[in-house]
Amino acid sequence: MFLVTLGLRVGPVVMLFLLGIEYLFWGNRFIWFVIPDLALTALIVLAVYWALDRFSRAGAAILFPSGNGTPAVREYSEQDALIVRGHFAEAADAFRAVIVDNPGDISARMRLGRLLEIECKDPVGAEECYRRVRGLSPTPQQDWAVSNALIDLYNRTGQRERLKAELQRMARQYSGTTVGSDARRRYDELVGDDETPPA
Repeated sequence: MFLVTLGLRVGPVVMLFLLGIEYLFWGNRFIWFVIPDLALTALIVLAVYWALDRFSRAGAAILFPSGNGTPAVREYSEQDALIVRGHFAEAADAFRAVIVDNPGDISARMRLGRLLEIECKDPVGAEECYRRVRGLSPTPQQDWAVSNALIDLYNRTGQRERLKAELQRMARQYSGTTVGSDARRRYDELVGDDETPPA
């Protein structure tokens, strides 16, 4: 259907352009070129379609590296409606129901973890959600999100040893990058603070 629409929009423009050029150079004999022009127009439309298709696939691969050209994060309208109304426990149960139906839904686990951590004040449940994501073969972006979520959680709840372990993991995983250097620096600061005797 898209190819037909593209042909109807691009084809007449290409035909008029070709016929106009031919009329300027060959006068009334330009009508001889109608059939070749139709073939050439079809080839141009197919080339445009091919280029657009390749461009869209390349763009999807960049924007959604999950490998299937679809966003890694889906919408959860029912859960969002409950959250907006302040029904956090019900929203958490709704996310759990999604996970029961689809245990590999990483987005649902991350959303549930955030909900438990911030709204339900359940850091233990939130940590469990985040950590279980790592056993589901997450993408690099999802693994990065888990690391950041755990670091924020441990920092917020004052779990220094777990925070240091997570920072150390990030420093190793992203060694040689700014992210890895920042994680290493923060880890060293925490170690230094632990080793500094109280005044």
